[in-house]
Amino acid sequence: MHPSPHDSLPTGRPPQEVVEGLWVFAPNRDSRGTVSWLLRARAGPLLVDVPDITQANLALLSRQGTGRIVLTHRIAHGALRRLVEHLGWEVWIQEQEAYLLPTMAVQTFCQEQKLADDLALYWTPGPTPGSCCLHWRGQQSVLFCGRLLQPQPDGHVAPVRTAHTFHWGRLLTSLARLRQWLGPDEPGQIACSTGLVRRSGTVLVDHGARALADLNLEALHAVDRGPKLGP
Repeated sequence: MHPSPHDSLPTGRPPQEVVEGLWVFAPNRDSRGTVSWLLRARAGPLLVDVPDITQANLALLSRQGTGRIVLTHRIAHGALRRLVEHLGWEVWIQEQEAYLLPTMAVQTFCQEQKLADDLALYWTPGPTPGSCCLHWRGQQSVLFCGRLLQPQPDGHVAPVRTAHTFHWGRLLTSLARLRQWLGPDEPGQIACSTGLVRRSGTVLVDHGARALADLNLEALHAVDRGPKLGP
């Protein structure tokens, strides 16, 4: 029996199925701990950001058939080229950050992009210039927010200004626009790409619409006058 081309890769920790048709991957050290998600939408599988290239991760992804990859921010690329070589999946990225992948064939969008009846991309600059969010209105209503929001010790989510934040004011403006795009009753849940270690229970944040509505953006603007915090 010939060895699998994946046998030389690290075994890795298997992705966790959070609910039926939605998996979360272990944080990727190649992209500053970015957490990736895989969802099985009606139009096919979609991977949000790039996980570690491991046997466990490729085993799950290879079983899905032909899919797409969405990059929510420039920190989340990881070993994207290697992953695409393994899977052959289409890559979507906001046009502000397409220059980071000059030799790769990618699909770009500007403000909003409908990928399917139940999938929409929204440009939400702030964490990085081309940050974006993906809203899945499938069997779940989940907002994959990248680094726009991060879990907090009290169980809520909030924007966090760090040394790597591109522009705090634009980040808060993006949150206001996201509320308008989604409307008052969406999303049902929020999936973050960082900080899940702070979640003691489920990795998804419930009551997502209320979490967005409860953010005091005026008060958060005052953080722009203070020091940058965190890594």
